[in-house]
Amino acid sequence: MMIKKCDPKLLLATLLLIFTNSCNDLVQDEFPDYPASPTVNSILVEGEPVELHLSRAGGLDSLSLPAINNAAVELWVDDSFSETMEHAGNGVYVSNEIARPLKTYTCKVAIPGEEPIECSQALPEPTPILNIEHIQIAGWDEEGTSYPGIKLTFPNSTTNREYFEVVVFYYYYDEGIRTAQIHTINDPVILNEGLPIALFSNEIISDSVYTLILNYKSGGAASHNNGPFRAILLPLKVELRTLTYDYYRYKKQYYLYEQGRYADGLINAVTASPVYSNIENGYGIFAGYSVSVSDTITPEPYED
Repeated sequence: MMIKKCDPKLLLATLLLIFTNSCNDLVQDEFPDYPASPTVNSILVEGEPVELHLSRAGGLDSLSLPAINNAAVELWVDDSFSETMEHAGNGVYVSNEIARPLKTYTCKVAIPGEEPIECSQALPEPTPILNIEHIQIAGWDEEGTSYPGIKLTFPNSTTNREYFEVVVFYYYYDEGIRTAQIHTINDPVILNEGLPIALFSNEIISDSVYTLILNYKSGGAASHNNGPFRAILLPLKVELRTLTYDYYRYKKQYYLYEQGRYADGLINAVTASPVYSNIENGYGIFAGYSVSVSDTITPEPYED
């Protein structure tokens, strides 16, 4: 059998052509647009004014959504009228009402030519932080660099389903506060959720008190005296958020949506994951959370 030799340059050009064509087939997928229905977006945060954004739904690749600036938005608190929210421009409607735990907030939205929209949410009571401990070296990554972690202890209801999110903020020198990314997850409660984010329910927590272990990425790493690289430890604060069920569902689905939207089209396929919505006669989310914040934690320096 004779094998015909190919010109290497011709072979390389052919492979590139095939590869490019296959890539085009992947990334040029067309996703159907949503109908141009009203979209309501409002995340109620304990201690902050109630705000709401109105726009029209668009496609997956929409960079901006057309704002709705001619609506009348009424805010009701515990079934009592509070105020007509003020239009602040670009589809944003603001109120003087500060979101509080154990209160139910309802927005009644009237848009000319559209069916009325009503959305409601009750903020849960914040869950206190019973104890927090910083871990200088929680583990080592595949490159031999250490990463820190925290142990967060909080009470748990053994009779009611509850939903939580933990956010770590660190002070990055003179550049202000940054949100830490989550490192290797080994806590069983977070692993049970199936996503690499610090969002979880108490589904598998059976005790009345739980200690969560959360590893995080700090502002970088350094080596001392030719030793191993260790994470730079910076002052930090930790937020324990107690979520409404709708916020929990929305945040999980939004993570999948973002992963599908910004996939590279090669290793990870571009997918059109729907975003969770709890708005009747439209799209969007009306949800929220209450929050407990730790004192500023200043990690102890490493012992060389």
